[in-house]
Amino acid sequence: MSFRTEGVLKTAESLPTGESSINFAERSFSTEAEARNFFLELKRKLLNISHWNHRSGLSSYELFDSSGQAINDQAIKPASFIKITLAGSGKSDWVRVEDIRDENDELVITVRPSYDPTGQPQQTGKISHFFWNEATNNFCAVQNGEKVSLYVIGLNEKLNSDHTSGMVETVRNTAVANMGYYLGIQKSEWTKFCKSFLFDGEETAAE
Repeated sequence: MSFRTEGVLKTAESLPTGESSINFAERSFSTEAEARNFFLELKRKLLNISHWNHRSGLSSYELFDSSGQAINDQAIKPASFIKITLAGSGKSDWVRVEDIRDENDELVITVRPSYDPTGQPQQTGKISHFFWNEATNNFCAVQNGEKVSLYVIGLNEKLNSDHTSGMVETVRNTAVANMGYYLGIQKSEWTKFCKSFLFDGEETAAE
């Protein structure tokens, strides 16, 4: 393990039960050179939201700028917003790209729950997500020799009940978070996300 990913994993493991999540997949290659070529392409794909949609299950993703306009080139950059819509969830959730660390053998994209930038007027003090604003999701790609790993690590995952627009949204947030995001759908979605990026239909990842 290297750099930030190792620290994020340790933080997740130190948090109380239910306040973190770790989903990942790993792929081994015949040579380190083969792993390197794959890793470089993986980083390129992770930084383009269109590839998230190609590899998602029930979720869809859209990229916006701070003025609420769709970003046509699909490139994920710091301060851009991602609209996440899970089929059947009742509404979309919003995160903002807080940081991108691109190193030789690691890429970490950190996002945090945010307001809806498309709102008219924008309500910058209202978090439009079922988790509160101290939560983060960390998308970590790592090459370690002949192995390439992809993690989605959630930290400080507590229910957002303070920044809702009324009883309906509060009830929805409570139901989603307390039921494990529809009885484990969140976990299965991120696990599928990791496996789809690493295997891309070429082979079946070991369970």
